Amino acid sequence: MKMMKTRPSENLKNGKMPEMPVQKAGLAEFLKEKRQKKNLTLEQLSDLTKIQIYHLKALEAGQFEKLPPAVYCVGIFKRLSKFLDADENEIMEVYRNKIEFSTSTKTSNTPIAKKQFYFILTPSKLMMFSGGLLLIILSGYLWYQFNFLIGPPNLTIKPSEDAVTKEETILINGKTDNGINLTINGENTYVDSKGSFEKSVQLAAGVNVIEIKAVNNFGKVSTIIRQIFKETQ
Repeated sequence: MKMMKTRPSENLKNGKMPEMPVQKAGLAEFLKEKRQKKNLTLEQLSDLTKIQIYHLKALEAGQFEKLPPAVYCVGIFKRLSKFLDADENEIMEVYRNKIEFSTSTKTSNTPIAKKQFYFILTPSKLMMFSGGLLLIILSGYLWYQFNFLIGPPNLTIKPSEDAVTKEETILINGKTDNGINLTINGENTYVDSKGSFEKSVQLAAGVNVIEIKAVNNFGKVSTIIRQIFKETQ
């Protein structure tokens, strides 16, 4: 025997309250109410519709983010509407509106990511970098040569300070610039290609003054004097 659908006016005449539309009740509450009116448990509805039970639980809990993509939800709502005597199109419309609202809310609350700037090495940038580096090196070299020309020659010796000794001689060694004319107590001393030199100096009893002088080609002079005291035995 076929059941005849009644209009809202007929429901009122029969003393029955009309069912609340899904838009007002909310999709989750609407589906739950429909299932309960059919006296069906979630397990029974799952068996009838072949819809997995955790999807049904997510629907009635309003957890739509746990459902599969919308294209698959069409089949879910189609089967539910068949067994729950509901309007498939109305359910889908409410579901889509719910998803769109949820997506727009998340988008508006998502902070805008700051743009990141990346440095890309191009041939022109590489050429500019190489040119700048070469200019710095050349400037440093010219500055060194300029100081070399206008300044006195570098000179370091050992012993690094005045000393007391009982030895008959003392070894004076050190380092200066290449091409320097070096004298120790007025005597020319050989300077190798690396600027190194050494000379043994005879000591007399008492204070011995040792003068080491370096002169470059431009007449600039560096002088170091050491006083070595030779103790008498």
